[in-house]
Amino acid sequence: MNDMMQRLVRTGVSIGAGFVATKAVEAIWKAATGDDEAPNTDDDQATLLRVVTFATISAGVSALLEVGSQRLVSKAMNKGGSNKKSQQKAKQLGRSEV
Repeated sequence: MNDMMQRLVRTGVSIGAGFVATKAVEAIWKAATGDDEAPNTDDDQATLLRVVTFATISAGVSALLEVGSQRLVSKAMNKGGSNKKSQQKAKQLGRSEV
């Protein structure tokens, strides 16, 4: 698979992972707190603790899904390609994400 196709696949997977992460965090927040929506910095009722807690959980889930999805794409690309140079490059990219 050529370089441009890999970039497009990675971008699509990143967008999908971001969407899944957002929905997952919203569902978890609603189940844990009972609030329909996440705290907003403009909301006078939201405490600093709630805003920081939501931001931390959201960032953590997003980062985990992003790294996991990129690693899965790298593995899939390595299985599909037989070019040693592209495999070495993919391995280097995988290591740099950690």
